[in-house]
Amino acid sequence: MPPADPPDTDGLRPALLRAARAELAEGGRAAVSLRAVARRAGVSHAAPAYAFGDRAGLLTAVATHGYRELAATMDEPAASGEPADLAELGRRYVAFAQREPALYELMFRPAELAGDDADLTSARAASLRALTRRTRPDGADGPPGEVTLISWALAHGVASLAAQGALPASATDALVDGFAALVSTPS
Repeated sequence: MPPADPPDTDGLRPALLRAARAELAEGGRAAVSLRAVARRAGVSHAAPAYAFGDRAGLLTAVATHGYRELAATMDEPAASGEPADLAELGRRYVAFAQREPALYELMFRPAELAGDDADLTSARAASLRALTRRTRPDGADGPPGEVTLISWALAHGVASLAAQGALPASATDALVDGFAALVSTPS
């Protein structure tokens, strides 16, 4: 009997990631098991372990894609074609969290992710790129400074409070806009 062909890894990982995202969206983090993802993707129960190692590897890949999606959202130019201003970036961040609540929650669960994963680290950094450029005095890429981190923390806090129902949806834009106005006001 000839040896079995190796699994189609080019198609397997994307199929498993789509299945994991669907499980996550429908049932939250607890619903994402290797078996459930394999069942949804229509592959053998061993396929997710082959492709990702373990549940943490699968969740890390899902979170990495989430950070990339967030980065793409944040990097989009404003309607004018210019870079988005600080308030717009904050609104985009909050809107992403509201559009993808289970994914957003997973992205900030370090205990469930492989924190030393290079792709995850790179995607996290990319998700702050537009905000860093907008808040650095020179407007260039570089490490996030204090204003970047404070801006991110505010947007993250607003998004998290809104997701938990502790902040009315009507207040999210006002908080983000108010903070952007404070930061933009010369001292």
